[in-house]
Amino acid sequence: MLAMHANRLKDFLKINISDKLAEIQRNLYANKKIWNVIRGLRMFSQIYRRSRVGILLGLVFLILSTLLLGNARETEASDQKLAETIFPKAKKFVQRNPILAPDQIVAIEEELGVKLRSGDQKPAFYIPISDKKKPMGLVLFADAMGPLGVVRGAVGLDMRGKVVKVEIYEQKESDAIAADGFLKQFIGMGIDNAFKVGEDVEAAEGHEDASQAVALIPKKTLVMSYALYRKQEPKSDTEKSPEPDIPEEELPEAEDLKALMALMIDDYFIVVDYFDEKESKERAIKAARRLAKYGKGISNFEPPKNADQTEEYIYLQDRFSETLLKFAEALEKEGISDTTREQWDAIVTLVNQAHLRFSEEEIDLDTY
Repeated sequence: MLAMHANRLKDFLKINISDKLAEIQRNLYANKKIWNVIRGLRMFSQIYRRSRVGILLGLVFLILSTLLLGNARETEASDQKLAETIFPKAKKFVQRNPILAPDQIVAIEEELGVKLRSGDQKPAFYIPISDKKKPMGLVLFADAMGPLGVVRGAVGLDMRGKVVKVEIYEQKESDAIAADGFLKQFIGMGIDNAFKVGEDVEAAEGHEDASQAVALIPKKTLVMSYALYRKQEPKSDTEKSPEPDIPEEELPEAEDLKALMALMIDDYFIVVDYFDEKESKERAIKAARRLAKYGKGISNFEPPKNADQTEEYIYLQDRFSETLLKFAEALEKEGISDTTREQWDAIVTLVNQAHLRFSEEEIDLDTY
C-alpha cells in the first residue's frame, strides 16, 4: 500500500514539475519578445523631458497591450481553413471576441427585425492580415433559423464594409441556397442594402424562406460589425450611411511596433503641450483623434500579463478609444477647461490601469 501511494506521489510530482517548467519556458519566451521591444525605446529617453517618463511608460505599455486588433490570437485550424476560402491572399488570421453591450444588442435587434441568437451575443471576428501586416477586412461566422433548422455560414467584409463572399457550410434546406450561383449576388452589398427576398435578393427557386434566412447572415454581419467598430449617424430613407468614422487604411504606414509607438507618443505630447502652453488647439484635437484610431488599431501582440483576461482587455481598449473621442469633441467645443482637464486626467488614469493589469513591471528607460 505504501509503495502504491509513493508511486502516485512520484507521478504527481513529475506532472506538476513538468507543467511548471513549461509555464516558465512560456513566460521566458513572452518576456524576451517584450524586452526586445522595450530596448528599442531607448531613444525616447533622450528626447522627452524626464518629468514625463512616468506617464510615457504608462502610455507605452497601454500601446503594447492594445495595439493591433486587441485580443489577437491564431484561429483554430477548421475556422481558419474556411476563412481562407474567403480571403485566400491573407497571410494569417487573428481572432477578436468583442463584448456586445445591452444597448448594442437592442439596437442590432431593432435593425435586423429579429432577436439575436445566443451565439450571436458573443461573436468571434476573424481578421485577415496581409503580407504587409495590414488588416484586409473581417470574417464573421453567423447563423440564422431556416424552415428546417439552423443555417450556418461565414461572411467576409472588406475594409469599405462591403461583402466579398458568403459561404454556407451547414444547412438542412437545399443545396440551392449554398450554391455559388445564389450566394454570389451578395458580393458588393453593404449596410444600405435591404437583404430582402423580392427586393435586392433573388430567392433560390422554391426556397424563398430559406433564401431569406441566408440573406439574414450577411446583413447580421454588417449590422453587428458597424455597431461594434464603426460610427453611424441615424439615416433617413433618402440618406446613405456614412463611411466608417475611423477607416483603418487611413492609419499612417508603420514598419514595426516601435514606429507605431513613436507615432502615438508624438500625438500624446502634442496634447500635453497644448495644456502646458495653451497653443495649437487644432493640432491637439487632431492628435487626440489619431490616438483614438491607434487605440482601436492593429496589433498582433497579446498583453505581456493576464493574457487570459480577454473581456477586461477588450473593455479597456474600447474604453480608451471612446474616451479619447469624447475628449476630442469636448476639446473642440471648450478648449482648455475643467471638463477637458478632468477627461485628460481620466485618460492618463486609464493608461496606468491598463499598464498595471496587462504589462510587466515598470522599466527605467534611462537604463537602456
